[in-house]
Amino acid sequence: MTRLILIRHGETNWNVERRKQGRNDQPLNETGADQAKLAAQYVKSSYDIRKVWSSPLQRCSATAALFDMPVSTSDHLLEIDYGEWEGLLTSEIEQNFSHLLNGHVDQMDPPGGEMRSNLPVRGHYWIDESQIEEQEGDVVLVGHGGAMKGLLVALLNLPDEAMDTLVIDNCSVSVVEINPNVKSPNRLVALNHTAHLN
Repeated sequence: MTRLILIRHGETNWNVERRKQGRNDQPLNETGADQAKLAAQYVKSSYDIRKVWSSPLQRCSATAALFDMPVSTSDHLLEIDYGEWEGLLTSEIEQNFSHLLNGHVDQMDPPGGEMRSNLPVRGHYWIDESQIEEQEGDVVLVGHGGAMKGLLVALLNLPDEAMDTLVIDNCSVSVVEINPNVKSPNRLVALNHTAHLN
């Protein structure tokens, strides 16, 4: 059996400011670097890691490097492209794009960016690319909140709307048991675990 351990990257200054960073390559701040160390220590002590995957952006790759193993990167793991919203504060989006909003900013397709419905599609592409269903042992993936929600929807065969119900905090750990039998579902055994950060 394979367990996929998903770690969201640590805190960045743009996270603190509630600024949409998307594809912008922001580094971890001091708190984020500390969170990354705690998350890596927890995962290394709790799982038998055989492989590490990461988004190519530095806020993820810095955490993945802490596992002292070769890291495979994939553009399928990149965060959503926020288009015209990239670099804007959530409050600025709510003020300047109020005519487009019908609910929360994070439940909308960003103008000029990537449709949210593409996140699970990219999740399926990564499942195929990684051949995760054929792996043995524990696999770590360091990624982004939005893209990881799409991947979870793909892994668990959930409707796209389920992305709106998931919470994935900085350096939280979520775990999916991958069932190699395609007729049996994968199982979500942990979501947004953060006790290691306290």
